[in-house]
Amino acid sequence: MSGILSTAISGLQASQNALRTAGHNISNANTQGYSRQEVNYVTRPEQNAGSAGYIGSGVTTASIERVVNEFVTAQLRSDTSTYNQLNKFNINIGKVDKLFADASTGLSGSLQSFFAALQNGANDPSSTPARQLIITEAQGLSSRFNNLYQRMADIEKSVNSEIRTVTSQVNSLATSIAALNQSIGEAVASGNGNQPNDLLDKRDEALRQLAELVSIQTVKDSSGDVNVFIGNGQPLVVGAAASAFSVTNDGKIQLQANKAVFDITEQVSGGQLGGLLSFRDDVLNPSMNELGRIAISMSEEFNKLQQQGIDLDNDYGQKMFFDINDPTSAVNRVKHSGTNQQPYDRQLNVTITDTSKLTTSDYRFDIVPGTTNYVVTRLSDDQVVSQGGLSGAYPFSIAFDGVSLNLTSGSFQGGDSFVLQPTRNGAQDIKAMLTRPEDLAFASPIRTNSASSNTGSGVISSGEVLGVKDVNGNILPAFSTAGQLSPPIIIRFTSETTYDVLDNTDPANPKHLNPPLQDQVFVPGTVNNIFSNDPGETRIVGNGDRLGLPSDRSAQTVTIGAAAQGNGYLAERLNFTFKDPQTGSITSRSLITQSGASAMQTAAQLSALPGVTANAYTTATITGINVAPGDFAVPMQLRINGEALLQDDGALPTPAFLSTVPDPNVSEADFNDYLAKRINENPNLNALGIRAQSSTNPLTGAPELRIFASSGVDVDIRFSAASATSSIQVNDGSGDNPNQTLTSAGVGQESAITVGGRIDITLASGIEMSPSISSSPLFGDSNSASFVQSSYLGYQVSLSGQPKAGDVFTVGFNNNGKNDNRNVLAMVAMENKSTMQDGSLSFAEGYGKLVEEVGTKSSLSKINTAASLSLLEQSQTTRDSISGVNLDEEAADLIKFQQLYSANAQVITVARELFDTLLNAL
Repeated sequence: MSGILSTAISGLQASQNALRTAGHNISNANTQGYSRQEVNYVTRPEQNAGSAGYIGSGVTTASIERVVNEFVTAQLRSDTSTYNQLNKFNINIGKVDKLFADASTGLSGSLQSFFAALQNGANDPSSTPARQLIITEAQGLSSRFNNLYQRMADIEKSVNSEIRTVTSQVNSLATSIAALNQSIGEAVASGNGNQPNDLLDKRDEALRQLAELVSIQTVKDSSGDVNVFIGNGQPLVVGAAASAFSVTNDGKIQLQANKAVFDITEQVSGGQLGGLLSFRDDVLNPSMNELGRIAISMSEEFNKLQQQGIDLDNDYGQKMFFDINDPTSAVNRVKHSGTNQQPYDRQLNVTITDTSKLTTSDYRFDIVPGTTNYVVTRLSDDQVVSQGGLSGAYPFSIAFDGVSLNLTSGSFQGGDSFVLQPTRNGAQDIKAMLTRPEDLAFASPIRTNSASSNTGSGVISSGEVLGVKDVNGNILPAFSTAGQLSPPIIIRFTSETTYDVLDNTDPANPKHLNPPLQDQVFVPGTVNNIFSNDPGETRIVGNGDRLGLPSDRSAQTVTIGAAAQGNGYLAERLNFTFKDPQTGSITSRSLITQSGASAMQTAAQLSALPGVTANAYTTATITGINVAPGDFAVPMQLRINGEALLQDDGALPTPAFLSTVPDPNVSEADFNDYLAKRINENPNLNALGIRAQSSTNPLTGAPELRIFASSGVDVDIRFSAASATSSIQVNDGSGDNPNQTLTSAGVGQESAITVGGRIDITLASGIEMSPSISSSPLFGDSNSASFVQSSYLGYQVSLSGQPKAGDVFTVGFNNNGKNDNRNVLAMVAMENKSTMQDGSLSFAEGYGKLVEEVGTKSSLSKINTAASLSLLEQSQTTRDSISGVNLDEEAADLIKFQQLYSANAQVITVARELFDTLLNAL
């Protein structure tokens, strides 16, 4: 009887468990994260009934388990994380896309209006209303930049605030998961190993909610705890312990675990947090930097043009926009790391040196721990753009990508770190500075002219201002004085292919510039630029004590036709350094000149070096011609580089001023005219670049014959006469060395002397030259402050056509140029001029590129978000099909389990009746 009763009771208990489980499922059909539970049964051990065999003893509930698929659950978490990342990114990028693309809030309309106003002003440069419109449009353009920056700054604040909120939620969920790990462990221990299904569901749901916020990796250990990791394996939850997120003031995300703090900003992905960080770092920050780059480039380019023009008051123009290197702006481009050690006394700033090389990236400046070595890393591509060592002496500057990092003072030390943001605040800082229409500098300060007496067809350009500052940011001398060009310039042609550029401050006595532009070569039929376009170009003028005709070189008596005396120049070593403008790397190279080489030969040797141009020229003067009267009746000769200037057949020279019977009273000036004509008409001398000019000494008034060799060949001068009293005097034309006398040397002999040439070296930006000895025989004292001088004047004129010897062109200040629109035309041209990104983008193109990039990302984001939502819905459907509660199935189970319960109850009733029958029988 007990066996029947026991079997029935086990069935009754199993039925009750099934009914309770079905009821639990039905009750939680709408509970988020609930997993359907089912009862698992096993038969109780059978009993030995002797000869009848084994008889069953009923049923036992083995377990009540959740119906889950761990793979599907993990996939749901992954899809949840992906969708929330994309959705959060899509919501935020839509705001920026609309901001840039909308005509009422974007920059395109303001740019177009500004340049249209400039064009209107260029059409009528003297019109005050047209000028006022430009002032107004410049203010409107500045305001549009400022408004765009402020709107993006507001979006950034909102994003950073949301990041803090999300991280707080992550911390809360991490704590909940850690507590659930502990509760589940305790429940398993107290439940003889049975799983607490509802706690497991709560933990899975907490993990799913955590996946909405950030991408996670989960690992289940042997004890049943789920450990949660983020980023590159950083622990968030380990067992019953949870780490904590925190957000720094500059938006960096840190994870604190076991008293250690890790910056995991770059590692976080997925979920809302990943979407926010991706939007901020990949869209918002680059957009702010790009907008700032456009604002900085516009400010700098228009400020340059303004300052190199003249306004209606005949003054050089003032800045149109706020100075991009204002001290406050320069300091605000540096963000100090909160981990830098005390004292907090580091003073550093970032200045813009070349807007065409600016990128849209931020940079990190690190001092290597334990050393004084530094590294500058471009964060957009993680490339090192500069590295080296700090000397400890400040100020100290580091140049890269069109900017200069300037360390001015402080206790910089190993481990220091700074974030550099060269363009971040550009759109915030831009401001229109002009308020008076008269201050707009529409006119060019340069006016060129051709002398009315010119006989050639040479044409000079109207002139172009290249810049008003040198490489160090100082005003160039040419523009240092209001109302004038310092100095005014005269270009005088000394032959059809050579010219001198002179200081015309005193028109009655023009003088050479410092450094001089002497005996420059003109190429007919081409456009010849007169000045340098390179702001960093320098010139070294040949000024050594061995040049020309030094005092220790005197005339020699030689046989007619003997070899030249030589210039006596010594061989010397010249050392050059070349700085790469892109990398800053420095290379060195040495050159040894040849002993006795002409200036022309040495100049060719120098010009073979990249970035080095050498100009050679030779000057000589013949004066004090003293010819005995009888020497006109016998052979007398003067030779220049082997070419006889007088008839050498025994007859007398017969220039026009001599009659059939030579006049012993011929003037020296007339004789010089004759010699100059003979030189200038000699094709062999012309081929050597030798020409001559009869003139008078400006100090003594004495007649003299000036000889020029624009090629830099040595000038070999030889004189012979019958009388010992006949002589000529020769000097090198420099005014520094004394005259040398050539006298009659007798029959078959000549008195000879060689005048050597000079060399001017022009060095492109980044190139330096120094002789191996400080007192260079060719170039003078290299320790002198004037040894190397800038050759950049800041403006350019060009000559074309075919000038003639004696033709003159002038360059002076443009007085009363109110109708001159040359400078404003240069401003108008900025609309389409590619000034950014190494000359590949104009302002409008730069903004258009920004709008296009944001718009493309926004469009792609919408597509990806929709696709991700579809995948998430599929994963959720799959999970619900496995673990969700089906009310129809549960209702059927209730009927089945109710019938099972009733049947077991009936067995108990039968057992009781049998027992009563037995009792009554007894």
